[in-house]
Amino acid sequence: MISYIFSGFDVKEHFGNDVSEYFKKDMKECKSITFIPGSFEDLDKVKRYVSTDVEWFKEIGIDLEEVNILDDNTEEDVMIDNIKNADIIFIMGGDTQRQNLFLERYKLKKMIKEANGIVIGVSAGAINLGGISLCSRDPDDGVNETITYRGIERIDYTIEPHFDLNNLDLLNNELYPISNNIKIYGLPNDTGVRIANADYDIIKGDFYLIYKNGVEKL
Repeated sequence: MISYIFSGFDVKEHFGNDVSEYFKKDMKECKSITFIPGSFEDLDKVKRYVSTDVEWFKEIGIDLEEVNILDDNTEEDVMIDNIKNADIIFIMGGDTQRQNLFLERYKLKKMIKEANGIVIGVSAGAINLGGISLCSRDPDDGVNETITYRGIERIDYTIEPHFDLNNLDLLNNELYPISNNIKIYGLPNDTGVRIANADYDIIKGDFYLIYKNGVEKL
């Protein structure tokens, strides 16, 4: 099983050369993609992001003939079909906990965990792919306390996206205390990682292990 995790993509570079080479190798035969949003209030905005991503895939020779977006208006049997038949499942950024509740409500986690297709998690999506998922405190984003919960369990990593090594407040007050019990993996904004079963490749950028009150660059 192949999964990818990112904090996001650069609107100027699109997927970028390094990521594009991995995508072309893994997804050259892919024809269908299912997007799972992280925000559900503004579906027009979600559709614009989806159109951009689909265009970026096309730029690197991955022509997607079937594009589906799941939301609360999608019939449950259609959701199941869209997940099972997707060559690519793209779990988008947005409201991490809201996305997790959506996955729980419609019982999508097990299907994504076991999917044979490629799974991409961006920001909130990267968090929710984990076995133990971590949503760290961010008052500016309406998250008032750090919590952990059971994620999709597609990857055996607890991901902290948008990780900033210089954010000592987050490290000292939120991540270090939790790191005494679980390993946390810091994913900065410019980093991309490919995970195949239990192995990972750092496509670009830096990847950090936060454990037992310390940080190690991998």
